[in-house]
Amino acid sequence: MVRIAVVGLGNVLMGDDGFGPYVAHLLEAWYEWPDDVQVVELGTQGLDLTPYVRGVQALLVLSSIHRGGAPGTLHRLERAEILDRELPNREPSLRNSPYEPGVRNLVLTLQFTGGAPSDVWVLGAQPESIELNGGLSESVKPALSRAVSEVLGILKTAGVTPRERLPRPDVQPWWEIRQP
Repeated sequence: MVRIAVVGLGNVLMGDDGFGPYVAHLLEAWYEWPDDVQVVELGTQGLDLTPYVRGVQALLVLSSIHRGGAPGTLHRLERAEILDRELPNREPSLRNSPYEPGVRNLVLTLQFTGGAPSDVWVLGAQPESIELNGGLSESVKPALSRAVSEVLGILKTAGVTPRERLPRPDVQPWWEIRQP
């Protein structure tokens, strides 16, 4: 039974929008995860995550996040920011990610129907370019290793410490493999 779901969302063909799948790919390649932790790249399947989330204790979504700052700046949203769009003394905000409304609606639906995660985070990097070009921009690539470290920190608070694969494999995501 999956207790924690780590989900990479984004379109890998649209530049920095593919940040979430990149991070999920590195997590899958660099670490061996306990059976109760699922790490998966789901691309643009942000609107129906129900099969991956129902009944999990914690959900960590990896995505590009549009909140300002220099490209590659990491942003972390917690459950309250995702679900409570109008916190006291705060004006309503615009969505931070193309997938955020789906994540918010998913958790609210699961609260109503049962099986909602008690812990929810969205972690991502400020994009530089979201254009049809495939691959991350040079200013966002350094955020990958910082995001992996942040994920490990978040999961450590949930009692999860994966086993690192050593030596760390040099990996190339399937969407970057060029045919001769």
